[in-house]
Amino acid sequence: MAKPIRQINKHVPNPVEEQAEALSDMLKAITDNREAIITSLDILKQLQDMGALTAIQSLLVKRNDVGAIAIGQINQPTMKHAIKNAMNAFKFFGSLEPEQVQSMIQSISGGLERFSETMQNGESKSIWKLSASLFNPEVRTSLTTMVEFLHGMGESIHQDQQPTQ
Repeated sequence: MAKPIRQINKHVPNPVEEQAEALSDMLKAITDNREAIITSLDILKQLQDMGALTAIQSLLVKRNDVGAIAIGQINQPTMKHAIKNAMNAFKFFGSLEPEQVQSMIQSISGGLERFSETMQNGESKSIWKLSASLFNPEVRTSLTTMVEFLHGMGESIHQDQQPTQ
């Protein structure tokens, strides 16, 4: 029959062995990720050259003071309004169809170009020429678009003003 084991000898590495093993693991990781490390070092060098790392370090050192100032600024009523307005703007732009926005931006751009040319030339149309331009299909299209926009805006305002039941 076998003898019972009464003593277990654990191998406890000494600090020099632990350090050598850690160094070996680190060298292996560095060689395995050579390209990423070189790129990271280049990015860090560029950030250091432009002073960004110094600014980040200063922010981290004074993080409590900076945080208190930031919270103080955010708690101002005007900032709360700005945040709400930004959220509403994002909702608004998210609800628009990209094709409609693209068409609208191109139309506005074309109108601004024409306006700029007219202003540079110093042209001024007489009342007769202005009334004659109502027969121009492009002017009628623009006027129709603006009038329909105003109708939609008015309907929306009217609905908002009606009392809720």
